[in-house]
Amino acid sequence: MPRIPTPFFRFKQFTVWHDRSALRVCTEACILGAYAEVTEVTNALDIGTGTGLLALMMAQRNTKMRIDAVEIDAQNVEQAVDNVSKSPFAKQIAVHQAAIQDWRKQETPHSSLLTPEFLPYSSHYDLIISNPPFFDKHLLSPREERNRALHTETLSLGDLALSVARLLADTGRFVVLLPPFETQRLTDFLAPLELYPTRQLHLFSRQGKPVFRKITTFERKKAESFIETLYIHDSDGKYSDDFRTLLKEYYLIF
Repeated sequence: MPRIPTPFFRFKQFTVWHDRSALRVCTEACILGAYAEVTEVTNALDIGTGTGLLALMMAQRNTKMRIDAVEIDAQNVEQAVDNVSKSPFAKQIAVHQAAIQDWRKQETPHSSLLTPEFLPYSSHYDLIISNPPFFDKHLLSPREERNRALHTETLSLGDLALSVARLLADTGRFVVLLPPFETQRLTDFLAPLELYPTRQLHLFSRQGKPVFRKITTFERKKAESFIETLYIHDSDGKYSDDFRTLLKEYYLIF
C-alpha cells in the first residue's frame, strides 16, 4: 500500500503542520535548520519561511534571538503563524507576509501577523537564512501556490542576492540551501556585491551518490571556504552517526 502522508511533522519541542502549505517538511531543510550557526546571533531573517520550520529550529537553539520570518504566499503565512503561535518560541518569531525584494525598503515598519513584544530591533541582520525556490519555469506545476514555493518566478537568485546584500549586517552571515548548479549561480551573483563563501556543507544521500544539495555560508570577507560533508544514510540505509548527531535535538527517533 502507498504510504499516506501525514499533515504534520512532530519534533521534540514543537510541531510543524504542513497540510495547507505547498511544501512539506523535508530532510535537507531540517539539516539546514540544525546546521546554521546561531551562537551570539541577536536578530535573524528567514527568507521564504514557508511553514516556519527554519525559524522554529533556530529559535530552539538560541532562545534570546528574534527572527523575522518573511513569506509571500498567504497560505504559507497562515500555516507559519499557526505553527509559531503553538510553539514555545512564539515571542521570538514575527511572521510577515511580504516579498523580500520590498522588505524594509521603507522607513515605516511592516505589519506583522505575529509580533514579539520586543519588536522592532534593527534593519540589518546578524544572520539571514533561506531555502529558496530554484526550479526554472519549464518545470511549472498546475498548482500556482507550489510554483511560488518552488520556482524562481517570484524570487530569482539575482533578486535574492540583492536582497541579502541590502539586509545583511557588516559582520553578518548568510546561510542558504541550494543544489550545486544553483549554488554556483548564486555565488556568482553575490561576488560583485562583496559577499563570499566561507563555509560549505556538501550533502549526500549516501556513499557513492553525488552531492545533491550544498549549504553555503556567505560573509562580507574573502577567505578560503571550509568544506564539510554529510552523508544522510550509511550503506545499509540507516541514518549515519553524523546525521543523528546533527538532528538529535530535534528528531523524536533519536
